Amino acid sequence: MKSLFTIALMSLSFAALSATSDTLLLKGNVPSRVSIAVAAESIASNLPLDISQTATKVATVTEKSNSNTGYKVTISSANNGALVRDGGSEQFAYSLSYDGSSLDLSNSVEQTHSSAAAVNSDKDVTISYTGIDAEEMVQGDYSDVVTFAIAAN
Repeated sequence: MKSLFTIALMSLSFAALSATSDTLLLKGNVPSRVSIAVAAESIASNLPLDISQTATKVATVTEKSNSNTGYKVTISSANNGALVRDGGSEQFAYSLSYDGSSLDLSNSVEQTHSSAAAVNSDKDVTISYTGIDAEEMVQGDYSDVVTFAIAAN
């Protein structure tokens, strides 16, 4: 009888300790993703330097970010915003616009987007310049490398 009493007492103790509700924590994580991609138009690698160009599209840049602190895009030119003759020092002036905004490529340009958002945005890159007759320029290839970089704030 003593063992039956002990079992009954233990059952009452467990029943007294049972909760009538409890919680479950569900949690997930979204990692930070920032990326940038440049898709050049065919004219970008074969600019007709003898024909003036006005807001000619040379590329589309795709910015992607899900940063909760926003992101920044840095744009820089290897030749400070000029096409330079390969193997020489002759320069050909041009201006570049990004998403409709004119850029001063004599220094790096930084565009800051400070809001938290999921962004997948295409932006046009356009070039403008005054054409120069070939007789007035030294023969050769003229080039510049423009770098687009993205980072979370």
